[in-house]
Amino acid sequence: MNRINEGIVCRIALIIMWIVTSVTLIMMLLHDVRHTDQFSTVRYVLQTAYVLALLWYLCRTGSSVDQLPDIGPLVFRRWRYGPLIPVLGVVLPLALIVFFDQGLLYLSLLLIIATVWILIVWRREIRLRSVVQGIVVAVIACLGGLPFLKNNFVSGSTFIIFLVLVPPMFVAGGLLYKRTCLGGIQLAERKYRKALKSFLWGCLLFVPLGLINAASGSPGTDITWVTRWWMSLTLPWFSGITEETLFRLLLVGLCYFLLRPAFPKHAALAVLVAVFFSAITFGLGHGRTLNRFLTTGLLYGLPMAAIFARRNWEHAVGAHYVVNMIPWLMVFLETLSCFAG
Repeated sequence: MNRINEGIVCRIALIIMWIVTSVTLIMMLLHDVRHTDQFSTVRYVLQTAYVLALLWYLCRTGSSVDQLPDIGPLVFRRWRYGPLIPVLGVVLPLALIVFFDQGLLYLSLLLIIATVWILIVWRREIRLRSVVQGIVVAVIACLGGLPFLKNNFVSGSTFIIFLVLVPPMFVAGGLLYKRTCLGGIQLAERKYRKALKSFLWGCLLFVPLGLINAASGSPGTDITWVTRWWMSLTLPWFSGITEETLFRLLLVGLCYFLLRPAFPKHAALAVLVAVFFSAITFGLGHGRTLNRFLTTGLLYGLPMAAIFARRNWEHAVGAHYVVNMIPWLMVFLETLSCFAG
């Protein structure tokens, strides 16, 4: 009963914060605060407050993490400290990311190796449907991101690498989910209506963060090539699909899979570490600065990782999509005003 009451309270708190944050940010955008330092403190306070309310809501609603299945020792099963060895697979990459400039590159290589290992070891569980779905979402990301490539907003090598990695990582992430039951993929379960509903809920919950992202000046200045209305709606599919497949579906699932045997009675701790690992990696992957760590990592990456762990991949894609879509919509409107002027 107490959990039910707390769930109601956190929903009410989230609704209030959603309205207050959205209305305030819309007013700021109407007063043209983009690319300025106006109300920057207010934006950070609102963002922090909304993220805390969102995390509280996600933690207190949905199924309990205590219901997640146990995962036995992965190596040295008869050795007392055997379950602790896979933890090094989380600790060492985290150290590389934090202390070395090329840490993200090393992590990417490790994730590629892990993906290949998963696909080989569990190859008999791979289904044609999941492979086709991985290819389809990669094609959607590719079509959405083509203007990025055409206008040199992203390098050709980065574009190709991301899209080549999406299908195998999507499949590997699905195989991890079958063993961990953390998060989920509605597409893999052929629940297409629920997948769409989850995507839309993710969009709705992250509208305030999308408005804050737009008010902060994202995605940059002097972008004059967004001259069609549909670009603001299609461009976010590239980052929404590619980054959520890498940083959430695969990375969170893999971290949890490695950590869970070391914490057999504390599933929540394994989830917490996996979520923070994803957030830290996401933040530092966008720039090795304190600001990137605090904003991109903790105020964007952390709630995205949490919504994946507490809901599913489609929620996370919707969240990432709307966080980027609103700023691109602002870029389109700014381009129109320049042409009109």
